[in-house]
Amino acid sequence: MKRSIALVVVALTAAAALTGCSSSGGGGGDAGTIGISMPTRDNERWIKEGDIMTGIFDDAGYETEVQFANNDVPTQVNQIENLIAKGVKALVISSVDGSALTSVLEDAEAQDIPVFAYTRLITDTTAVSYYATFDYYFNGKDNATAVLQGLGVLDAEGNPTDVKGPFNIEIVNGSPTDNVTQYMYKGAFDVFQPFIDDGVITIRSGQTTFEQTVTPNWDGELAQSRVEDILAAHYADNAHLDAVWTPYDGLSRGIISALQGAGYTVGSDWSIVTGGNAELDSVKAILAGEQYSSSFDDWRDLAKATGDLVVDVLDDGETDVELNTEDYDNGAKVVPTMLFGLRNVTKADVEPVLVESGFYTADQLGL
Repeated sequence: MKRSIALVVVALTAAAALTGCSSSGGGGGDAGTIGISMPTRDNERWIKEGDIMTGIFDDAGYETEVQFANNDVPTQVNQIENLIAKGVKALVISSVDGSALTSVLEDAEAQDIPVFAYTRLITDTTAVSYYATFDYYFNGKDNATAVLQGLGVLDAEGNPTDVKGPFNIEIVNGSPTDNVTQYMYKGAFDVFQPFIDDGVITIRSGQTTFEQTVTPNWDGELAQSRVEDILAAHYADNAHLDAVWTPYDGLSRGIISALQGAGYTVGSDWSIVTGGNAELDSVKAILAGEQYSSSFDDWRDLAKATGDLVVDVLDDGETDVELNTEDYDNGAKVVPTMLFGLRNVTKADVEPVLVESGFYTADQLGL
């Protein structure tokens, strides 16, 4: 896939708004109102990303309404309906289920309201004007590479070593209603499959298909329960679970709890566990040796660039941002996509990548 990486440093504003409610910018709003629909307040990043875009819209003379859908599709549909009814100038939507918004967005399209899919692609509708996201296919490949590096099968440069295993791994993917999960799964298996074919890695549970490996709503408790079941059913004969591939830190923490409950201890007995989003508790887990890595997607850059893109389109009718116009077909059209890169963070990367960029302070991480 083509990747376009923008590097922008922005200041985060304070988190605001109650769950399921809206927040508005403090500017004059002479240019009208922009609606933002986020999936949940449970993950703090969505609040902060809404705040970043609100600041940009405020500076450009727009009011902003930010809604949080509590990870519930009917709630999000209702909130979007209300935003359209209020006559918003544009919609920025990070969907709970990208396939569930076709009907409601027909009204937006009929009223010439541009729709910007944020992080998650909205499918089966021509109403989506632009998509802003990270390269999640690369994310899946990068996390799979981290597993193999942690096992010693690949070296630091990603080249094969003489280590042949066999190693036992399991797959814990994200939510089936989030289309980025498909990209991550494909990226991971494009890396893993040759090593599976050569017998270097084995998935003892046999749970390898997309449907077998997903975790509804990115729920860490469900991930923990599933790994507990896998350990009981497939590793009770003293077989060792050497690694767990997962793309999200909220799932990683559940996996870590399952391993601890099964008697695994940090050290030579511990499993390689990946993750994603570089969440504070999981970065601390990396420092403690409980988690091997996390994919760092700097959503500050994505939110800032998306806010600028929306303003450009509303003010000028177009943008000069480099877009991927080939790879993101939503089933009804190829959506012009602003694509950002990610990078894996291991223990050695925490300070130079996360602290020096200002994403976390040394005090937050106990450094």
